[in-house]
Amino acid sequence: MKITPVYRNRILSLPAEAVSERLASASKDELKVLLSVFAEPEFEPAERAASLDLTENAFLRALEAWKSAGVLLADGGPDASRPAAEQLTLTGEVEKKPDTKSASKRKVLLRQTLPTYTADELSEAVEKTDGCAELIDSCQQILGRIFNTAETSVIVGLLDHLRLTPEYILLLCSHAASIHKTSIRYVEKMAVEFYDRDISTYGALEEELARREAALGLETFVRETFGTGSRSLIKKEREMIDRWANTFGYSREMIAKAYEVTVTRTGKASMDYANAVLENWFAAGYKTPDEVEQAEASRQKNGEGRPDGSSFGTDEFFEAALRRSYSMMDKNPTSEKKESAT
Repeated sequence: MKITPVYRNRILSLPAEAVSERLASASKDELKVLLSVFAEPEFEPAERAASLDLTENAFLRALEAWKSAGVLLADGGPDASRPAAEQLTLTGEVEKKPDTKSASKRKVLLRQTLPTYTADELSEAVEKTDGCAELIDSCQQILGRIFNTAETSVIVGLLDHLRLTPEYILLLCSHAASIHKTSIRYVEKMAVEFYDRDISTYGALEEELARREAALGLETFVRETFGTGSRSLIKKEREMIDRWANTFGYSREMIAKAYEVTVTRTGKASMDYANAVLENWFAAGYKTPDEVEQAEASRQKNGEGRPDGSSFGTDEFFEAALRRSYSMMDKNPTSEKKESAT
């Protein structure tokens, strides 16, 4: 097959050899950034990142990857000393441009990015770095795949460039495999993200992964409880689950109790209604299902009016608030469709 470019009024020129060497391992973001900066070499990082639907941090990371690959040339001192307001010229060199914005708004610098290695450099690094070959073998076994040169380069970069320990890298791979993410690029993405957030020790990584796994487990529990089926949860629903767990500190048993109340009162498994119930319980100070039941039992025994936040009985104000919230949800066509799906 032969492709004939249609240039029209402009031509995009790329350094073929350097780009070709990097293409096999380049991410989608890196390709977007490459084409963008060569098509329009003068830019403000924040504005260009926004135009590509990227964060400025992700944009700078991709830019650094192409610099490391020898596709772009950096002029002047170390990258870390240059402001984010640099401009890329048509020759691929980087110039400084006077910074007209405050330093606090301009300070977005990526501390590290993984380098690329030639075959000879990679072979030398594996040979000279103690335990590197064994680490690569272990990572391959965990992820169930044989690494190519680019994938091996990632492991070497994590070990040699980011200075992560073998135990740290193995834990990353184990976590990725546990959630069926066997791509080495997923491991690389996690490693760089955690490094940028100063999660660079084994202990800190254990805590972060435990938090993520707990959140994933709770989401699965909520999906099963409310019968959402195979559809993905929307942002609003994930935010509610996060609030139930991290703001209210509620257990699965408390969420299950709210589900029970919701279905009893509405006949539907509505997360919106359950959220209103849990918010009211939190405001009332109820922390466990037993406390909710005790409050309801006390109300019935004493013949008192329904306390705000009770499980099966609520006062008229709370009842009206819940029904008002639920009726507003029913008037939303999008919400109605989603509820019917559950």
